[in-house]
Amino acid sequence: MEWTEFYRERDYDRIAYLAGDRMPDLLERFFERTRVPKTMLSVGCGPAVTEFAVAERHPETTVHGVDVSEELVADNRDLASDADLDGLTFAVDALPDLDTKGHYDLVYCIATLFFVADVDRALESLWERVAPGGHLVVSYPSEGTRRGALEMDEQSQAFFSLVVGEENLRTRADVESTLGVETRDYWDAVGTDESFVEFAPTVYARKKSDE
Repeated sequence: MEWTEFYRERDYDRIAYLAGDRMPDLLERFFERTRVPKTMLSVGCGPAVTEFAVAERHPETTVHGVDVSEELVADNRDLASDADLDGLTFAVDALPDLDTKGHYDLVYCIATLFFVADVDRALESLWERVAPGGHLVVSYPSEGTRRGALEMDEQSQAFFSLVVGEENLRTRADVESTLGVETRDYWDAVGTDESFVEFAPTVYARKKSDE
Protein backbone atom coordinates (compact mmCIF):
# COMPACT_ATOMS: atom_id res chain seq x y z
CA MET A 1 0.00 0.00 0.00
CA GLU A 2 1.61 3.26 -1.11
CA TRP A 3 0.36 6.05 1.12
CA THR A 4 2.33 8.75 -0.64
CA GLU A 5 0.34 7.88 -3.74
CA PHE A 6 -2.89 7.92 -1.72
CA TYR A 7 -2.32 11.53 -0.68
CA ARG A 8 -0.76 12.76 -3.91
CA GLU A 9 -3.49 11.50 -6.21
CA ARG A 10 -6.15 13.17 -4.11
CA ASP A 11 -4.30 16.50 -3.88
CA TYR A 12 -4.99 16.83 -0.18
CA ASP A 13 -2.82 19.94 0.22
CA ARG A 14 -1.89 18.71 3.70
CA ILE A 15 -5.50 18.21 4.82
CA ALA A 16 -6.03 14.67 6.11
CA TYR A 17 -8.71 12.63 4.40
CA LEU A 18 -10.95 12.55 7.47
CA ALA A 19 -11.92 16.23 7.95
CA GLY A 20 -8.35 17.03 8.89
CA ASP A 21 -9.07 20.74 9.08
CA ARG A 22 -11.58 20.10 11.91
CA MET A 23 -9.50 17.72 13.99
CA PRO A 24 -7.23 20.28 15.71
CA ASP A 25 -10.15 22.24 17.16
CA LEU A 26 -11.89 19.06 18.28
CA LEU A 27 -8.73 17.88 20.02
CA GLU A 28 -8.49 21.28 21.70
CA ARG A 29 -11.94 20.67 23.17
CA PHE A 30 -10.68 17.34 24.48
CA PHE A 31 -7.79 19.12 26.19
CA GLU A 32 -10.32 21.42 27.86
CA ARG A 33 -12.13 18.38 29.27
CA THR A 34 -8.96 16.61 30.37
CA ARG A 35 -5.66 18.47 30.26
CA VAL A 36 -3.04 19.61 27.81
CA PRO A 37 -0.57 16.71 27.62
CA LYS A 38 3.12 17.24 28.20
CA THR A 39 3.87 14.51 25.67
CA MET A 40 1.83 13.29 22.70
CA LEU A 41 2.32 10.40 20.30
CA SER A 42 0.30 10.51 17.09
CA VAL A 43 0.21 7.22 15.19
CA GLY A 44 -0.65 7.35 11.51
CA CYS A 45 -0.22 11.13 11.50
CA GLY A 46 -0.23 11.53 7.71
CA PRO A 47 0.17 15.20 6.71
CA ALA A 48 0.13 16.06 10.44
CA VAL A 49 -2.42 18.87 10.37
CA THR A 50 -3.40 18.23 13.99
CA GLU A 51 0.15 17.68 15.16
CA PHE A 52 1.37 21.00 13.77
CA ALA A 53 -1.59 22.77 15.38
CA VAL A 54 -0.86 21.26 18.80
CA ALA A 55 2.83 22.16 18.54
CA GLU A 56 2.00 25.75 17.58
CA ARG A 57 -0.72 26.24 20.19
CA HIS A 58 1.08 24.44 23.01
CA PRO A 59 4.85 24.88 22.65
CA GLU A 60 5.29 23.27 26.07
CA THR A 61 3.97 19.98 24.65
CA THR A 62 6.37 17.55 22.98
CA VAL A 63 4.64 16.00 19.96
CA HIS A 64 5.96 12.95 18.13
CA GLY A 65 4.19 11.82 14.96
CA VAL A 66 4.78 8.53 13.19
CA ASP A 67 3.57 7.34 9.80
CA VAL A 68 4.29 4.51 7.39
CA SER A 69 5.09 6.91 4.52
CA GLU A 70 8.76 7.87 4.40
CA GLU A 71 8.06 10.75 2.03
CA LEU A 72 5.39 12.26 4.26
CA VAL A 73 7.63 11.94 7.31
CA ALA A 74 10.47 13.71 5.49
CA ASP A 75 8.10 16.44 4.36
CA ASN A 76 6.72 16.89 7.88
CA ARG A 77 10.24 17.14 9.30
CA ASP A 78 11.17 19.85 6.82
CA LEU A 79 8.06 21.86 7.60
CA ALA A 80 8.61 21.54 11.36
CA SER A 81 12.18 22.74 10.93
CA ASP A 82 11.11 25.67 8.76
CA ALA A 83 8.56 26.65 11.41
CA ASP A 84 11.13 26.34 14.25
CA LEU A 85 8.92 23.85 16.06
CA ASP A 86 11.62 22.12 18.09
CA GLY A 87 9.10 20.12 20.10
CA LEU A 88 7.59 18.49 17.02
CA THR A 89 9.33 15.39 15.67
CA PHE A 90 8.49 12.66 13.18
CA ALA A 91 9.59 9.12 12.41
CA VAL A 92 8.63 6.21 10.20
CA ASP A 93 6.71 3.54 12.11
CA ALA A 94 3.67 1.35 11.61
CA LEU A 95 1.12 -0.72 13.45
CA PRO A 96 0.43 -3.33 14.68
CA ASP A 97 3.83 -3.54 16.39
CA LEU A 98 5.32 -0.11 16.96
CA ASP A 99 9.06 0.39 17.27
CA THR A 100 8.49 3.73 18.99
CA LYS A 101 9.65 3.57 22.60
CA GLY A 102 8.52 5.42 25.70
CA HIS A 103 5.24 6.43 27.28
CA TYR A 104 3.08 9.44 26.45
CA ASP A 105 0.40 11.47 28.19
CA LEU A 106 -1.68 11.21 25.03
CA VAL A 107 -1.58 8.52 22.36
CA TYR A 108 -3.69 9.69 19.43
CA CYS A 109 -4.65 7.40 16.55
CA ILE A 110 -7.42 8.66 14.29
CA ALA A 111 -8.68 6.70 11.26
CA THR A 112 -5.57 4.52 11.08
CA LEU A 113 -6.73 1.10 12.28
CA PHE A 114 -8.93 0.88 9.19
CA PHE A 115 -5.81 -0.20 7.32
CA VAL A 116 -4.43 -2.65 9.90
CA ALA A 117 -5.24 -6.36 9.73
CA ASP A 118 -4.43 -7.20 13.36
CA VAL A 119 -6.53 -4.56 15.10
CA ASP A 120 -6.31 -6.23 18.51
CA ARG A 121 -2.52 -6.26 18.53
CA ALA A 122 -2.48 -2.67 17.30
CA LEU A 123 -4.74 -1.61 20.17
CA GLU A 124 -2.48 -3.37 22.65
CA SER A 125 0.56 -1.67 21.16
CA LEU A 126 -1.08 1.75 21.44
CA TRP A 127 -2.21 1.14 25.03
CA GLU A 128 1.27 0.00 26.04
CA ARG A 129 2.57 3.45 25.14
CA VAL A 130 0.09 5.39 27.24
CA ALA A 131 1.70 6.74 30.40
CA PRO A 132 0.01 6.14 33.76
CA GLY A 133 -2.72 8.75 34.09
CA GLY A 134 -2.62 9.40 30.35
CA HIS A 135 -5.20 8.95 27.61
CA LEU A 136 -5.63 6.92 24.45
CA VAL A 137 -7.81 8.36 21.68
CA VAL A 138 -8.40 5.81 18.93
CA SER A 139 -10.73 5.19 15.99
CA TYR A 140 -11.68 1.64 15.08
CA PRO A 141 -13.06 0.06 11.89
CA SER A 142 -16.76 -0.72 12.16
CA GLU A 143 -19.83 -1.50 10.09
CA GLY A 144 -20.24 2.26 9.72
CA THR A 145 -16.75 2.47 8.25
CA ARG A 146 -17.61 -0.28 5.81
CA ARG A 147 -20.82 1.44 4.70
CA GLY A 148 -18.87 4.62 4.05
CA ALA A 149 -16.13 2.79 2.17
CA LEU A 150 -18.65 1.09 -0.10
CA GLU A 151 -19.82 4.53 -1.22
CA MET A 152 -16.31 5.48 -2.35
CA ASP A 153 -14.94 5.20 -5.86
CA GLU A 154 -13.22 1.97 -6.80
CA GLN A 155 -9.73 3.43 -6.45
CA SER A 156 -10.38 4.63 -2.89
CA GLN A 157 -12.06 1.36 -1.94
CA ALA A 158 -8.83 -0.44 -2.74
CA PHE A 159 -7.19 1.23 0.26
CA PHE A 160 -10.08 0.09 2.46
CA SER A 161 -9.95 -3.53 1.32
CA LEU A 162 -9.75 -4.91 4.88
CA VAL A 163 -12.84 -2.97 5.88
CA VAL A 164 -14.78 -3.72 2.71
CA GLY A 165 -13.95 -7.40 3.09
CA GLU A 166 -15.08 -7.32 6.75
CA GLU A 167 -11.68 -8.66 7.81
CA ASN A 168 -10.91 -6.22 10.63
CA LEU A 169 -14.25 -4.81 11.79
CA ARG A 170 -14.71 -4.27 15.51
CA THR A 171 -17.32 -2.99 17.93
CA ARG A 172 -16.79 -0.73 20.91
CA ALA A 173 -17.25 -3.77 23.14
CA ASP A 174 -14.45 -5.50 21.23
CA VAL A 175 -12.16 -2.53 21.80
CA GLU A 176 -12.93 -2.49 25.52
CA SER A 177 -12.32 -6.21 25.77
CA THR A 178 -8.92 -5.88 24.14
CA LEU A 179 -7.86 -2.89 26.23
CA GLY A 180 -9.35 -4.25 29.44
CA VAL A 181 -10.93 -0.89 30.31
CA GLU A 182 -14.16 0.99 29.75
CA THR A 183 -14.11 3.64 27.05
CA ARG A 184 -16.01 6.84 26.37
CA ASP A 185 -17.17 8.26 23.06
CA TYR A 186 -14.65 10.83 21.84
CA TRP A 187 -17.01 12.57 19.42
CA ASP A 188 -19.56 13.05 22.20
CA ALA A 189 -16.86 14.42 24.47
CA VAL A 190 -15.80 17.05 21.94
CA GLY A 191 -19.35 17.88 20.94
CA THR A 192 -19.56 17.02 17.28
CA ASP A 193 -22.09 15.07 15.24
CA GLU A 194 -20.59 15.64 11.80
CA SER A 195 -20.82 13.12 8.98
CA PHE A 196 -17.53 11.42 9.82
CA VAL A 197 -18.73 10.28 13.26
CA GLU A 198 -20.40 7.14 11.95
CA PHE A 199 -17.58 6.46 9.49
CA ALA A 200 -14.88 6.69 12.15
CA PRO A 201 -16.21 5.68 15.59
CA THR A 202 -13.66 6.95 18.08
CA VAL A 203 -13.28 6.31 21.78
CA TYR A 204 -10.96 7.41 24.54
CA ALA A 205 -9.74 5.75 27.70
CA ARG A 206 -7.65 6.87 30.64
CA LYS A 207 -4.96 4.63 32.06
CA LYS A 208 -4.97 4.44 35.84
CA SER A 209 -2.14 6.25 37.55
CA ASP A 210 -0.96 3.05 39.23
CA GLU A 211 -0.79 0.95 36.03
